[in-house]
Amino acid sequence: MATAMDEMAALMAELAAGDPAALVALLDRHQHQLAAAVRRVATARGVWLPADEVDELVVDAALAVARVASAWSREGGALPWVWAHRQVAAVVDRHLGQFADPLDHRSLATTAEGPATAGAELPILELVATVAVDHPVVALLYEALERVASPRDRIVFLETAIQSSMGDRSPATTVGLLLGMAPAAVRQQHRRVRLRVQDLAATEARYAPLAHLALVA
Repeated sequence: MATAMDEMAALMAELAAGDPAALVALLDRHQHQLAAAVRRVATARGVWLPADEVDELVVDAALAVARVASAWSREGGALPWVWAHRQVAAVVDRHLGQFADPLDHRSLATTAEGPATAGAELPILELVATVAVDHPVVALLYEALERVASPRDRIVFLETAIQSSMGDRSPATTVGLLLGMAPAAVRQQHRRVRLRVQDLAATEARYAPLAHLALVA
């Protein structure tokens, strides 16, 4: 059975071959990761981008990844949008040379999430909430996470789980890059949330089915 990393390698090979359907697949499957990469670059430049501009840049970022797809290797351990950071940064920098709203550091300083997390929060939580509509176990997990973790910690937990499921050899490093955190902090927060969900599954019958999930066990 093909793993998530096998599928990623196949997708990158199709991009390298110039298959237009592969670009559509990249955008469809990994839009929120590309958006997080775009926001991370903009935030590092001291700029806050409106959602519609991020959506536009996600397409350009995907095209940038596609242009260097032939040089990507799964053996390096980094996912394409992380590995192609310079190409994504060039896309954002070109846009910033045209228009951008200055980042309000004072207001960001008053939020728990901070600038790096703000860009990544909405997509991953919305993605899981959307899947939860048709999958009761996912809905139960989402409910449990809301009980035991802050929005920021839920993002860390879910992003780490996604990267692990895709075969990332160092998910804490990848998530740290996405969210502006040290890998050790990512591992600590992920473990804390996992243990809390485990405890919930062990002590409340409603959440017992979660004990069998790989990302909780």
